[in-house]
This record gives sequence, structure tokens and C-alpha cells, in this order.
Amino acid sequence: MKTTLVQRAVVASIVAAAVGAFAQEPQIPVGNWQSPGHATFTNPALTGASLYLNIDVEKDGSFRGNWGQYFCNSYPGVYGISIYSCNRIGSHRVTGTFGRDSQGMIELDSLGRSTFTWTASADELTITLPKNWQGEDAILYSARLTRDGKLKPVAPAAPRDEGPLPSANTLYREFKKDADAALARHGGKTLMLEGRRGPLFELSDGGVAVHIADGFTSRALVLYFPNLKDIEGISEGELFRFKCIVTSFEYEYVHLDSCSIVR
Repeated sequence: MKTTLVQRAVVASIVAAAVGAFAQEPQIPVGNWQSPGHATFTNPALTGASLYLNIDVEKDGSFRGNWGQYFCNSYPGVYGISIYSCNRIGSHRVTGTFGRDSQGMIELDSLGRSTFTWTASADELTITLPKNWQGEDAILYSARLTRDGKLKPVAPAAPRDEGPLPSANTLYREFKKDADAALARHGGKTLMLEGRRGPLFELSDGGVAVHIADGFTSRALVLYFPNLKDIEGISEGELFRFKCIVTSFEYEYVHLDSCSIVR
């Protein structure tokens, strides 16, 4: 009797473990998924790395559809930072299979076959091919897809205990609410502000442009420092104080010139 109970317990434990393991496996993203027909980048390396896909995924993980590339044109943004506007071109056949272990196989007509890794949520599917699958050139190795072909904003990181909203973010929200009134109030004035340092871009004149984000907006303010050394010692994500002249509100972000760090 005891042996039977032990055997049943062992079997139940094995079944529970198997069910738990299956539950942890990503579910096949059944249905239609599309990449956006248009994308905008400030990093030129991404202009050749993004793959357009429009696929129908079956319950067994197999999929078929079409793929394309993005043709990009660049135009100067603030402080000479190039902005790349890309539109989908071409339509070729694509087939493949999603595995339950976040791996898969894809075959792109005219390019060939490759493995890929994937992640999926209810709203977005990401497919990533090895960067060297076409040799040394890192091209066509990543695709982001949604149900409607429109990318959703990236969710922010878990909130940290950062105290009051930094004054730089308050300024940006003031411009978003009423740009004309905010520019009349602050335009041409030197303001002392506080914000978290985002990405920086070295400029041809020896200066540097620094981004400050606000929520989903990764480029809410752009600060121009005359010299790269002016921003040394400030790590990305670090809260810092600075003085700048408010110059304009264009391309949906605030431009600030002649900036300096307040130590």
C-alpha cells in the first residue's frame, strides 16, 4: 500500500513538473503579424538592420508571408544630427517555423535560410537573426511586428524613488501643453534645470548634443554643450544640473543652447 502511494506521488510530481515546464515555454504567436511600413532612426546602423515582415502564423508554428527591406533618406536634424526616414520597399516570399524554445527557422526568398530567436507578448513579436548570417555585414537581422503594423511605445522601466519630477521634465511638459506661451515665457532666457542624462552625440564642431527623456519620449529636450569635455563625468541616466539658453521648440522637443554643468 505504501509503495503504491509513493509511486503515485512520484508520478504526480513528474506530471506537475512537466506541466510547469510547458507553462513556462513561450506560446506560439498564432495569427497575422506585420512590421510597420515606415520607421525613423537617428542611429544609421539601424537603417540596414531592420527587416520588414508580414506573416501568418499557424498553430503548429509554421508561417508564411512576405518580407521586404527599408529604403532610407536622411535629413539634418537639430545640431546636425542626421535623422533617417525609412519606408518599406520590395515584397518577397518568406516561410519558416517557430519553435517552442524561442528558436526558429526562417527562409527569405533571394537571400537564404537562417535560424532566429523570438519573443512575443499579446501586442508585439520580435524576431532576431544572427548578426553575421549574411557575412560580415549586419543587415536584415531584426524585425518588430504587431497585429496592426503599428509599433507601440516601449514600456518604461520600473519606477524608481526619484523624488519630485526634475525641472527639465516640467519645462518639457509646459511646452507640450502650450508651446507658444512657453516660448514667450522662456525663449532667449538662461534657465537652471535638473534632468537625467540620456544619449549624447558628438558634433563636428567639437560640441556635443545631449538628450533628456520624459516618459515614453526619449528625446524631450536636446542640450547643446560647446565642448565634449563639458559633459565629462556625467553618466547616462545620472541626475545632473545645468544652465542653458532656451532657443526653440521644434520637431516636438525643446532646444537649449550654450549649456554648462552646474557643479
